[in-house]
Amino acid sequence: MSRRDWFKVHGWVGLTAGLLLFVVCWSGTVAVFSREIDWLLDPARRAAAAEGPLGWERAHAAVLAAAPGLELSQLNAPYKPGYPMEAWLEVGDGPPRRALVDPATGQVTAVTHYFNVQRFFRSFHMALFITGWRVAGVPVGYWVIGLMAAVLLASLVSGLVFYKRWWRGFWSLELGKGPKVFWSGLHKLAGLWSLWFVLLIGLTGLWYLAEWFTSRSPEAPPLPAQAAAAGPAPGLDALVAAGEAAYPGFRTRAVSFGEVVALHGQDGSLLVRDRAAKVWLDPRDGAVLGIQRPGDLTPYQRWIDTADPLHFGDFGGLWSKSVWFAFGLALSGMALTGAYLQAQRQRRAQGAQALRRPVALAYGVTVLVLLLSAGWGVAEIRDYGGDAAGNPAWPAVPWAVWAFIAAWVATTLATLTVWMAKLR
Repeated sequence: MSRRDWFKVHGWVGLTAGLLLFVVCWSGTVAVFSREIDWLLDPARRAAAAEGPLGWERAHAAVLAAAPGLELSQLNAPYKPGYPMEAWLEVGDGPPRRALVDPATGQVTAVTHYFNVQRFFRSFHMALFITGWRVAGVPVGYWVIGLMAAVLLASLVSGLVFYKRWWRGFWSLELGKGPKVFWSGLHKLAGLWSLWFVLLIGLTGLWYLAEWFTSRSPEAPPLPAQAAAAGPAPGLDALVAAGEAAYPGFRTRAVSFGEVVALHGQDGSLLVRDRAAKVWLDPRDGAVLGIQRPGDLTPYQRWIDTADPLHFGDFGGLWSKSVWFAFGLALSGMALTGAYLQAQRQRRAQGAQALRRPVALAYGVTVLVLLLSAGWGVAEIRDYGGDAAGNPAWPAVPWAVWAFIAAWVATTLATLTVWMAKLR
């Protein structure tokens, strides 16, 4: 293919998929700070920092007392200082619940629904809420997001091939030559500085689709046959202490409950989520059944636990999130400007009449996907607010949460509408 052919591929991809790609990238950009947004909007998400070690056992007992009849599946340390501990609760056939625990006092401050800003953006960005239809066992929404990741990579490759000597353009932006030259130059400049980010998001985005067809992380070891009882079962603090003593440098970030108790945490390894380092214990006597160290994982298994920090940008706290947010905005803008520039080129080459069909198709497909997303989204959100019998209801969350989500939806739709209006 010639450079001109690659340019046509780049433009065609941008025009047909640019609007939907904007929506996906824009949602992911906001999702970077979704936990912090919840902290600002919901007073229940704020707590005093604990002085000294976390009281795992105290929090565990408080949750069981505050939520009788519910099954505690996992207890999590505060996301960061100023946040509560969080317990995940199962409610039979009903939706899961969260219990929030003040780490300073060990008291449960709220037993609430699973829905919040973080959950909204995670579900939307992950699968556009479209989870009911499946192709090859995978919900359609995941296929759509995987397609957008492929679009990112196709745009990256085609752009580099047709852009002559692109490595010279990192400081090039022509001013004073009209809006067409300016927006084209800005699109190229943002694309060059975002090369690493586009590659990273594209590859990890494709991985989340491929993950449906691949094996998982190592399984928990089986519970051994019951030995002779030597005394009462150890408490949760004792289990955590035993696990951390057996794994020097390990810091517990979460405890999951089942036949075997699992400690999840960090040991100082770079770019891994909390699930990469684990200690499994026998809840009957506190015996250590197994240890999973990130350094002992195969490269493939290590990648499973590295994809999330790379995609979310949360590995370095606020500074890394700020970088991911800034480049997410750039990526969202490139999706819009790329589609707009290609539409204008087609208008100049073939006339306004020839432009209407591809533009209307791009806008129509985006609106159709968003309408499907809205239908599935309403159903999922009402499921979160349902009762133990599975009867749906709107979850009781602060009005500020609803206002923020509504403002984001309105901003997104307004941006798409203004984009269309500019092409009239």
